[in-house]
Amino acid sequence: MKQKITKALENVFIFDHKKNIIESGIVKKIDVFHNEIIIYMILSNPTMHIKKKLEKDIYTTIKNQNINKKIRLKIEMKLFHTEKISKIKNIIAIASGKGGVGKSTVSTNIAVTLVKMGFKVGLLDADIYGPSIPLMFNIKEDQLDSCIIQKNKTGNYVMKPIHRYGVNILSLGFFSKYGQAIVWRGPMATKALRQLIHETYWGFLDFLIIDLPPGTGDIHLSILQEITLKGIVLVSTPQKVALSDVHRSVGMFRIKSIYVPILGIIENMSYLLNNKKKYYLFGKNGVKNFSKKINIFFLGEIPILQKIQEYSDLGIPGVLENDNIKQIFVKITKNILNIL
Repeated sequence: MKQKITKALENVFIFDHKKNIIESGIVKKIDVFHNEIIIYMILSNPTMHIKKKLEKDIYTTIKNQNINKKIRLKIEMKLFHTEKISKIKNIIAIASGKGGVGKSTVSTNIAVTLVKMGFKVGLLDADIYGPSIPLMFNIKEDQLDSCIIQKNKTGNYVMKPIHRYGVNILSLGFFSKYGQAIVWRGPMATKALRQLIHETYWGFLDFLIIDLPPGTGDIHLSILQEITLKGIVLVSTPQKVALSDVHRSVGMFRIKSIYVPILGIIENMSYLLNNKKKYYLFGKNGVKNFSKKINIFFLGEIPILQKIQEYSDLGIPGVLENDNIKQIFVKITKNILNIL
């Protein structure tokens, strides 16, 4: 009976595995009892749709063998870090869960602030579908020749980051035309991300900052699986609708099989200052109160400043041009360094 079940499971595949679940070692043990079959598995991709599809395929395959026993699956979720990028001391991801809260602006200014502190810094734009970093650094299509894939010393082709304002930068936006829609399914986006991580010559870095997309999907899981993060920095605006999505991200990073330390949270667009009076357009102390509630360090607040928008649209990090912006990000960056 056990051999018959094993043979049946050789017809079950997961999309990111070329081998079936028996060959790939996903199935660890099969117990056959009088009225029940228990299949023990370890799954490295904990997304719900993968788990549901796997369960459905297993049930269907065994049922087709006319085996009339109750089937019980015991699935352990475990991420396997495939490779640690050499020559990079600290890899930190900037995340939220909510779009439009300013992750790319924060990533850009923290990266440049670290450079001004004397560190060697890289910035990876992991927002596959909506890369913003090329705009933040005013990198145009006719300036991308230096990013052309080149051969390294071992003869393999690698991508070379673009150096701007002291930061080594790489984004999928370098390889797509401005305004071009990137319409990819999860596996294709994941493959592209792996190339950006592992087929890039970063050189020696003190910090690699990763600008994550919103949500809690395939891109986030691929990052966590491919590299070892030193920690996560969360960004949110103060209102409840943003914090509810951030709370989901916190839940993801605290899952036992995924766990990554959360270094702290930044409140962006905290208030508008007019005639020395603060106007809390999105609510007062929303992120600060949230951080206390779920035991996360509050890294600092960034007010609504027109200069941040103006410099971002020009492709110039605000910390280079405005003392007020500089002081805000120096304080936040020092808090991150102290926690590290």
